[in-house]
Amino acid sequence: MTRPQSYLQLVELLDYVSMVLSRGIPGAVWVQAEIASLTDRRHLYLDLVQHDESGREVAKTRANLWAGERFRLEGKFKKATGGGLKQDTKVLLHVVPDFHPQYGFSLTVIDLSPEFTLGDMQQKLQGIRETLQREGAYEHQRTLTLPADFTRVAVVSPKRAAGLGDFRREADRLEHAGVCTFAYFEATFQGREASASLLSALAQAQLAHAAEAFDALVIIRGGGASTDLAWLNDLTLARAVSALPMPVVTGIGHARDDTILDEVAARRCDTPSKAIAFISGRIVAAAAEARAAYHAIQVGGQERLQQAQFELERTHLRAERAARSLVNARSAEVHHLMRAVLGLTPERTLRRGYALVRARETSTGQPVVTSAREAARHARLTVQFFDGKVDFSRDDQIQDPL
Repeated sequence: MTRPQSYLQLVELLDYVSMVLSRGIPGAVWVQAEIASLTDRRHLYLDLVQHDESGREVAKTRANLWAGERFRLEGKFKKATGGGLKQDTKVLLHVVPDFHPQYGFSLTVIDLSPEFTLGDMQQKLQGIRETLQREGAYEHQRTLTLPADFTRVAVVSPKRAAGLGDFRREADRLEHAGVCTFAYFEATFQGREASASLLSALAQAQLAHAAEAFDALVIIRGGGASTDLAWLNDLTLARAVSALPMPVVTGIGHARDDTILDEVAARRCDTPSKAIAFISGRIVAAAAEARAAYHAIQVGGQERLQQAQFELERTHLRAERAARSLVNARSAEVHHLMRAVLGLTPERTLRRGYALVRARETSTGQPVVTSAREAARHARLTVQFFDGKVDFSRDDQIQDPL
C-alpha cells in the first residue's frame, strides 16, 4: 500500500469538526437528559446520559456549568424544587454545543427549566397512582383499622436521620414507661438503591411481624428537596407498602411534600414528629379511656354495694317484721288454746250438765266408766255431779245395753 499523498493533521480535522458543528447548530438549544454524575470544583462538571425504555444507555456527553452562571441557575432550581442539582435527576437544560480540539465535545449550560424536572416527577407519580388504582392496591391500606392503642410498632427510617431523632425522643420516653415498644429497620431513602433498600427493610419488618405482631409500621424521614423525595415514588415499593398486613403510618418530609407512599398509607402525617405525636396521642387517649372506665366501674361497684346493703337491710327489716307478726299470731293462738284448755277442767265440765261415772270397787280404786256395757259389769257405781255424788247398785235395776 502506498503512502497517501494528502492527509490532515489531527488539529485540522478537529477544527473542521468544530466549524461544521458551529455552522450546523449556530446557537443554544434545549436538551433533555439525566445527570449521571457531577463534580464540584467551583465550576460544576456534569455527565449527562439518556436511557431507552429498557434502561440501556444510548447517549452520553459532558456538560459544564461555569461559576459565573452557577449561583443564579442553582438558586433558580433550588427555589422551585427545594434542592440543588443532583445525580440521577432528569433535567431540561438550555445549552450551547462546544467542540474544542484539545478537550473534545461538551455542552455549556446557560439556563435550565426546574418546571420540567417537577413535571417529570409529577408525571411519574400520576402514572404510578393510576396503575395502583387499576390494580385495586391504591385503597387497600385504608381498609385496615388503625388500633385505638399502640403497644408494639415497627419503624423504617434512614440511619442517623434528623427526623429519626425527633421521633425517638418521644418514642424512647414511651418505651421507658413500658407502654409501647419500637423495632427499628434502617433503609436508604434516596438514590437508585432506595427502592431495593426499602423493600429489604419492609421484608425484615414483615418477618418480625409474623413472629410477634406489630400494631402498625411507621415510615419516616425528615424533610428534603422534592428531587430527594421523588425516589420514594416507585411502583414496586408502593405495591409492597400497600400489601403489608399491618396498617402503615407515614411521616415523610413536610406538609408541602407528597409521595405515593403517603397516598397509599393507612394514615399520613406530615413529619416524623407528627407521626410519633399521633401514636402518643392514641396511647394517652386509650389510657384516659381505661382510667375513666375503671372509675366508672369503681363508682358503679360502690353504688351497687350500697344498693345491696340497703336491700339487705330492708329485707332484714321485712323478715323481722314478718317473724314478729308470725310470733304474735302464734302467741295469740296458743293463748286462745290455753284459755280453751283451762275451760275444760272437770269442775267446769260438770257444771255444764255432764256427770262422771266411777265403779265403786275398793280393791281397784274407783276407775272411770265410759260406756253402758262397762257399767253393766260393775255391781256398784258412783255418779259424780258438780254439787255431789249419787251411788247406785245393781239392785237399782240398771238395764244392760241392747
